[in-house]
Amino acid sequence: MNGNLTKRAWNSGGQDGWTGEFGSLANALHIDRVAPGDGEVQISWRLNAKGEGDRAPLVIEATLQPEGGESVIKRFDAGAGYGNATISNLKNGIDYRLHLTWITQDGSNDPVVGPVRLFRCGHVPGTIVNYIHPEDRTYDFSGRSTASPSIVKLPDGRLVVSHDVFWMEAGQNLSMIFSSDDNGRAWRFINYLSPCFWGKLFVHCERLYMLGTSTEYGDLLIGCSEDGGNTWSAPTILMKGGTRETGGPHKAPMPVIVHRNRIWTSIDYGAWKSGGHRTGMLSAPIEADLLDSASWTVTPFLPYDPQWPGAISGGSLPNLLEGNAVVAPDGRLAVIPRYQTIGGLPSHGRTIVLYADAEHPDAPLVFGKTIDFHGNMSKFTVQFDERSQKYWSLVSRVTGANAGQRNVLALVRSSDMEHWEVVRDVLNYEDNGWPENDKQVGFQYADWIADGDDLLFVSRTALNGAHNFHDANYITFHRVPSFRDQAATGGLEIR
Repeated sequence: MNGNLTKRAWNSGGQDGWTGEFGSLANALHIDRVAPGDGEVQISWRLNAKGEGDRAPLVIEATLQPEGGESVIKRFDAGAGYGNATISNLKNGIDYRLHLTWITQDGSNDPVVGPVRLFRCGHVPGTIVNYIHPEDRTYDFSGRSTASPSIVKLPDGRLVVSHDVFWMEAGQNLSMIFSSDDNGRAWRFINYLSPCFWGKLFVHCERLYMLGTSTEYGDLLIGCSEDGGNTWSAPTILMKGGTRETGGPHKAPMPVIVHRNRIWTSIDYGAWKSGGHRTGMLSAPIEADLLDSASWTVTPFLPYDPQWPGAISGGSLPNLLEGNAVVAPDGRLAVIPRYQTIGGLPSHGRTIVLYADAEHPDAPLVFGKTIDFHGNMSKFTVQFDERSQKYWSLVSRVTGANAGQRNVLALVRSSDMEHWEVVRDVLNYEDNGWPENDKQVGFQYADWIADGDDLLFVSRTALNGAHNFHDANYITFHRVPSFRDQAATGGLEIR
């Protein structure tokens, strides 16, 4: 796709240690997962000091300092350099400072002290995959907020979730990988990927792939893992990047589908600062080497046209981005994008369908139609479900005057990809009567898979003292049992 492509090392590190040069991640003792829930926190750690992991027995001392209180020390067996623990009987709604100290029981080594991590306990729906406190500087080179969740199920049943680390105008170049081998009941950290941002996990020919960018509007990259996400290849550059000012490749964890013997996914080009985004499709033959850039074809990028029939009038920088590749009922290949309609008429509830030419993957997209759609103002994942013969999505439904509201996540469906109905809200902060409001709480950017009778999803969740609704502090995992049957009766249960 680009004749001047190179490979660079994709820095990654799992239980064997982080090899990058990014701030406190290179520290000898590092907390790689923090998950504060209702009155407790789960933590996991790694010891990276060379040779120290061979000494035993090892002990980890966890020092917790609650806001306005005295420090408390908890002790745990450290194993051979990697471990996890749950600390209970904590207070909700206050900030804690936490650091670990590694020692030997016989005092034969100098203590190894890890960097401080911050957290705040509170009730959280679902299961916590990961958490970053908005004032935690551990990942400051990339950001301070959890973002862009992606989920896949591997052939062996393992669930793998990724998210990147975001902060406005920060480096935005780190993704974190987690896995669950018990259907999502428990999660563990397995890897960092850097540079990697806006990443989408997908499985093809029983291999796990990551399609992302090196940073915001950076190089478009693809790499793969042969062992369930524990180790990764060097990535291939599929498209050279730009900057926030000039524009470059833009994406999110959008669906990767197979249609007419090709893999397809949407890709944008542009930037908010350069006037918005243009929409395209990226594809490769299913039998091709996906790590060979020559395998991939990209369409020309289609700019938004305010003269399209049914387009909103006015608005603050209306444009399309984060499109869903999906096959329409008539067999055509479509893109259903997020439609930036804030400030326009109407300000929400509408999106646009574009069509690609599946027989000519280098042909430009064309305008198809404008449709009514709940939750167009935030990224959503649309997928066709073979069993129900319906299209499904999880969307941030707007219930009030704030068109940018993201604290009500709704399950929606359609039989024809054009007329959509709300089945039920799956996460509705308004129902709980909690003190935070729609400026502070978000259930957003949900990525999901159908798993037998159930729907599994991950949410970029802002709750319990997030910086704001947009800059989330959690990635949460949720299961909707028997979603097809319960949707028909309205008895939807969320876990």
